Amino acid sequence: MNKLSKIAPIIVILACAGSLFFTYKLSVIKKDLNDQVAALTSDKARLESDLASTKRDLASTKQTLQTTQAELATTTTNLAAREAELAAKTQEADQLKTQVAEKDKELEKTKVELAAAQDAMKKIQDSLQAAGITDVGSIEQLRDKIIAQADENKVLGQQLQSMRTENESLQDQIKELTTTPVNVRGKVAAVDDRWGFLVLDVGHDQRVRTDAQFLVYRDSKLVGKVQVVSVGENTCIAELLPDYQRGSPRVGDLVIH
Repeated sequence: MNKLSKIAPIIVILACAGSLFFTYKLSVIKKDLNDQVAALTSDKARLESDLASTKRDLASTKQTLQTTQAELATTTTNLAAREAELAAKTQEADQLKTQVAEKDKELEKTKVELAAAQDAMKKIQDSLQAAGITDVGSIEQLRDKIIAQADENKVLGQQLQSMRTENESLQDQIKELTTTPVNVRGKVAAVDDRWGFLVLDVGHDQRVRTDAQFLVYRDSKLVGKVQVVSVGENTCIAELLPDYQRGSPRVGDLVIH
């Protein structure tokens, strides 16, 4: 009994110490679990925010793509109309060239006829003069015919020159519709790494055309090259060209045509 009374306090002390130790360990484990739950909750909120932002960006990009596709269709229609108009003007110019060539042949023929008529008339005049008679009516008629023919050729020449000027103007307009000016500059407005395309802040207003290629720079270092696939009013969508990629483009990078 005396031994039990002596051992009992020790057992109680050990039990209390063990309880305190396990309580401390449980509190540490609980704190770790709470920290993990807080971190997971924060990660979840961040992922949900990123997902919502990505959805908004995708919706905006989709809307921009639809707009640029509609504008591209309009530009294609206008270009086809210009090309058809140029073809019609070219055909009309060819017809005028043919008419001018025919008139030139007629003029040469008239000159030959005039020379022959003048020669025959001279012989007749010599005969008439020998008989005391003078008649130059036929010569005057041929001269009037030559003058009228020359005037007609002059008008046709002016029409041909007008057609050439109009054709040059149409060719310039078609070149402007299909060619992106050199040294057009802009910046990367958005990047979609999953689909491999960029949104640039240049478009129709800067005369950017489909298939134009831009070099991408960051701090004077070449990052890569992209090719435009669709054009909007002030933006365009371009895809990365893997053969020229030196890094990953970022928002704000400089692009130069």
